[in-house]
This record gives sequence, C-alpha cells and structure tokens, in this order.
Amino acid sequence: MKSLLLRLFTPTLILAAGMIATTPANAEDLSDWKLPPVPVPADNPQSAAKVALGHQLAFDTRLSKNDSISCAGCHLPFAGGGGHTPRAFGQGGELGRWAPSWVNAAYYTSLFWDGRAASLEEQTGALPDHMGPISAPGEMGGHIAAIVKRLNRIPAYKKEFNKAFGEDATRQNIAKAIAAYERTLIASKSPFQRYVNGDSKAISAAAKRGFALFQGKAACVACHSAPLFTDNAFHNIGVPQVGPLKEDLGRYAVTKDDADKGAFKTPSLYNSASFAFFMHDGAMSTMKQVIEHYNKGGNPKDAHQDAIIQPLKLTRKEKSDLISFMKTLTDKRLNHIHRPWLP
Repeated sequence: MKSLLLRLFTPTLILAAGMIATTPANAEDLSDWKLPPVPVPADNPQSAAKVALGHQLAFDTRLSKNDSISCAGCHLPFAGGGGHTPRAFGQGGELGRWAPSWVNAAYYTSLFWDGRAASLEEQTGALPDHMGPISAPGEMGGHIAAIVKRLNRIPAYKKEFNKAFGEDATRQNIAKAIAAYERTLIASKSPFQRYVNGDSKAISAAAKRGFALFQGKAACVACHSAPLFTDNAFHNIGVPQVGPLKEDLGRYAVTKDDADKGAFKTPSLYNSASFAFFMHDGAMSTMKQVIEHYNKGGNPKDAHQDAIIQPLKLTRKEKSDLISFMKTLTDKRLNHIHRPWLP
C-alpha cells in the first residue's frame, strides 16, 4: 500500500517542487499597476451609439466660433493626445497653457491644469455654468445654444442624438457624448500594461531598469503613483514660466490657498513619449529636458516649490533607462485615431 501511494503522489510532488524551483524568489508583484475599470457616472452610462457620436463631436469644428477649431484640433492623437504647440491656440490667439493629453483622462478626479472641473462632462464647456473649451471665448468660442440648434438642423446628427439619448441634441447630451468618447481613450494595450498583466517580454531589460529607477532613486512615483501614474493632486515642481502669461498661479486661482501657488495637476504619463511638449506651459520639448529638470532639483529659488523636489544625481545611463521605460507607456492605437465621417 505504501509503495502504491508513493507511485501515485511522487509525480505530483516532483511537479510542485519544480514549480517552486522555477518561480523567482524575488518576483515583483505588479498588480498595483494594472489599470482599473474606468469610472463611469450613473447618469451617463457608456453605449456604442454615444461613444460614436462623441467621436464625431470631438472632431467637428462646427462646435466652435467660425467653424475653425475642434477638440481634436488641440488634442492631437499623433502627439499623444496633447498639443503640438507649446501653448494652445484659440479664438483669442495663443493661450497661456499647453493642451494636456486626453489619454487616460477618464481616471482624473479633476480636470484642467488647475483642477477647476470635476468631471469630463464639466470639462467640455457645454454645460450651464461651466466654462470650458467649447464655450470659452478665447478657446473654441462657441455659443452653446446656437450649436444645439445647428446640430438639430442636421438630419444625421438629429438621428444619432436620438439613437444615443432618445431625444434631440441638448447641451447636456453634447457634454455626455464627448465625455463618453473620452472614457474610451485608455492606454490598456501599452507594452507596460502587457507587462504588468503577465507578459515578461513586453518590455526590454533597459525599460525594467528604468521602472526600478522610477520607483526608487528617481522618485517619480512620489507623484506619478500606481496604478494611474498620477496622484490626482497638484504640485509646484519649479517649472519656468514661459509664454504670454507673466505669471500663472495654477491651483491657487481655484483654492486661494497660498500653498497652491504655482501648483499644477500631476498628469498621467501614458503616451507621454509621443508628446511634442511638456509641463503646463510647454516649457520643455523633450523627455530628456524633463528628466534633467528633475535631476537638478527643479528650481530651488522658487519659494513655493514642493519639498519633495530634490536633486537626484542620476547618471547618463540611468536617464537613458528612464526614457526606455517611459516609451513602454505608449499605446500606439491611440496615436492613430482618425477623424470620423461627419454629417
């Protein structure tokens, strides 16, 4: 009987021992970095019809004054969903801030560099009492009431609004459709997401070293935290003020708290390797410049700079590895979004 039990269980024991032997003792738990489900408000559930309509609206210049600017005119897919000029341009000419990426913006708990909008719907500027790109005179400069009437005079749009919402276009439905579309712009197919979901070969050895630096010596994770690569907070990191504004107080304009002077929202880093510019005012145009800014400790002369910004003493090789890692956050699908057919 004893020999029979040994014959029955020995293969299982050998297999188990083999599994233990081949499992790295120091295997890193990457589960914290997996992107969570996209939060969706109860009053604006996702639907294919709504997303398709939002895609059209985001690329339609008829939502602006003089049919001249669309949402996608500032948030360009090929530029990682961000602006292709240091500062955005609108009806009033050059604005004071760079147009941030719309990639993974669905995870933000507040929108705009100063966090003045609480949702993607509010951020559009289509809702009453919420100034945003569509209605801001210096940006798209659209008149919402006129836009609603215009869309309802276009048979195909009228049909699509009724399909998505069961009614004609309204300013609320315009905001909801665009927000629903933005909630699909998630970098879920980036090499890094494949890596944290179990594909150990999805990123290079250099990128893995860069990820270790990101979490350690480079201290990037202090603000660009798991799982979204943003803490959804605001920080003054000593960015030089450039562009048409002599001064931009950032979050302070919203809170009036002295501690928020010069503080701006921590952006997600997904698709940032495709950005044409960086920082709230487009002060930097390469990832190397960004890393060097942090490496030297930002701007110690800025009295409001966060204490977490300190010199890093990164080597040239470490800087290169960090860039290799940053490139793994790019979901190339989102860089190839095209303008859809418009009614």
